[in-house]
Amino acid sequence: MKTDHNIFLSSTILARSLIKYNFPASFSNPWRLGGVAFLHSKLPLPLTGLLFSTTMAAVPSPTPAIVGALECQKNSYRQTLETEVVSCQEYIPVAAPDNGKHKTKRSIDPTNGTENSVVNSSKVWHIEFADSVLFPEGGGQHTDHGTLMPLSGNNRTAIQITNVQRYGLRCIHFSPCPLEPGTTVRQTVDFSRRWDLMQQHTGQHLLSAIMDRMNLETLGWSMGQSGEINYLELPRKPSESEVLFIQEECNRSIRESLPISVEIPEGGASSSLPDDYDTEKGVVRFIRIGDLDYNACCGTHLRTTSHIGLILLHHTQTVRGTNCRLFFSAGDRAIKLATESINGLRSVAVSLSTSATPSDVAAGVQRLSDSQSELRKREKRMLAEISKFESERIKTHLLEHGSAFLYRGTDGLELVNLIASEVKDIANEHGVVVICSGEICCVATALHSDRACPTLPIRASSRSPASL
Repeated sequence: MKTDHNIFLSSTILARSLIKYNFPASFSNPWRLGGVAFLHSKLPLPLTGLLFSTTMAAVPSPTPAIVGALECQKNSYRQTLETEVVSCQEYIPVAAPDNGKHKTKRSIDPTNGTENSVVNSSKVWHIEFADSVLFPEGGGQHTDHGTLMPLSGNNRTAIQITNVQRYGLRCIHFSPCPLEPGTTVRQTVDFSRRWDLMQQHTGQHLLSAIMDRMNLETLGWSMGQSGEINYLELPRKPSESEVLFIQEECNRSIRESLPISVEIPEGGASSSLPDDYDTEKGVVRFIRIGDLDYNACCGTHLRTTSHIGLILLHHTQTVRGTNCRLFFSAGDRAIKLATESINGLRSVAVSLSTSATPSDVAAGVQRLSDSQSELRKREKRMLAEISKFESERIKTHLLEHGSAFLYRGTDGLELVNLIASEVKDIANEHGVVVICSGEICCVATALHSDRACPTLPIRASSRSPASL
């Protein structure tokens, strides 16, 4: 009997045969027959001559969906998915040799770990499923978070997932617990996080599309973590009037509820795709926003611009010469940041005893700053006058007694330095001067006629030293 993919075996006798020939209980990349996992190529030769009356056909493991054709990318609003474990491998990080060079591209081999990964003591398993409702980090969008609930096997405990990564065309889930290949699981995405990420990502596409029409090319962008603001990098700084116009146009497009669709054109290609993504075997997706924008992107996106909610432009920052970062937030995140800002403004207004309108708070802060500057100037003038007065006393005492000691408990090092600069010349000729400041551990500056003594720490005694 020839051993090929059409073997028919009784699951009962097969199980006994596996025990007889000491086959392990589980195998990687298995063929499955009646719920029993085995590798076809590892069947012992004596089994090839067995014939059984009860027959079950061998079924290969499903081919995993590739990144670009994942369920989370086909339907970004879907929150749960029942799928099957295809492979599970423990991740054992290998320390890379320190040759002064740093990788700039992500490895396509998941056994090498994530880029810039940190070795920790907790174990991690790389799990690949037949499909995934959890989006792997990519396209500027952070990884989804979610849970895995095993629906078969003995372990029925939910597993928290906070890291999903793309390796070439593969979608790898980083799990704190292993799962046997063939296990059916229910994936559930943290949809509040997904919704926030989609609002930021789709908002960036819309914002870049509006600025493209103003010859403001987007050179790059960074999505902030939850609660943080995002930024676009531009070739120049937009004027205040341009920023206001861009914000108005973005929110007008949001109100118009423009349709957003995913298109996969035949032979589609884009220069923005990562180097390790195989465009011939992969799926190149383009995101269309009405007639406004058409760009390649692998991320999850909203179905209409109205779901963005709103876009708020914050401030700008000049970087790398003439380049500029324009900070923004979108959707629920923008509302939360605006609410926190308003509450913070009210707290400052109460402290300043002014109204909470931004102009009044700004004026109050400016008055406080001006007052502080004036007080600082007065303090410096007073210290200068005190230092001259004390310097004259030290000089007189030094000429009469050959030494002088001054202690001022609360005036600090600034006054000590001012006095030292006034008396250092006469101290070099006529004796020793010790100047102290502080209550518990203070600094003494000693000036001697033979050599300049360094500044030394001195612990104050329980009784105050006698002043001049």
